Amino acid sequence: MRRYWDKKARENAMYYIQSELDYAHVDRNEFWASGDDSLARTLSPFDLSVQPTDEVVDIGCGIGRTTRALATKARHVIGVDVSLEMVERGRKELADLGNVELLLGNGRDLSGIGDASVDVVYSFIVFQHIPDPAITCEYIQEIGRVLRPGGWTVFQVSELPEIHHREMWRGSESVRTRAMRLLGRAPRGTLAPEWLGSALSHDQLVGALDDAGLVLAASVGEGSQFCLVHARRPL
Repeated sequence: MRRYWDKKARENAMYYIQSELDYAHVDRNEFWASGDDSLARTLSPFDLSVQPTDEVVDIGCGIGRTTRALATKARHVIGVDVSLEMVERGRKELADLGNVELLLGNGRDLSGIGDASVDVVYSFIVFQHIPDPAITCEYIQEIGRVLRPGGWTVFQVSELPEIHHREMWRGSESVRTRAMRLLGRAPRGTLAPEWLGSALSHDQLVGALDDAGLVLAASVGEGSQFCLVHARRPL
């Protein structure tokens, strides 16, 4: 995972973090604005907001798209990413913020973050790229470990297995797309397991939350690629 995402960071970091951008002509302003938009859209279904006193963890922070958005609201934000290249670029991009810390993660857990030490854990468009759903479940357990009693989390998982199958995407590719990729004008590596990722069944999700000591408060988008989950650690 680290090798893959380091390579994607060097190729076109902003596109691979926000793939709705134009690969050939990435708009930096659009990229950073999308972080604010994503944060608002993912918290609003649950009527949640980050408070000025909150300690927050952003899992899969990349170069800091949503980390920057969180930092405008929270006391302190810790971004974690498996890619050294992403983390190093993010530290430069967010150097103007005094309340952000970016950590290199190991791709399996939240090592380096203490037990019951944060108020909020957030993650969006990250777990769906993990090839092994068991690792996503491990991350959910880690969320329970680092949250303080009364703390909450919002994260996104895919519950749509078919979109993670290489055959589905290979068959839909046009000749033009393949030619553009060879010319370096289209994204590469989007059929790799590290991009295609995996889905989590609802039973796996509920089991992981239970193992983490978290209570499912609400969810939206069940059965889709964009299942948003809101859970809390009981007081």
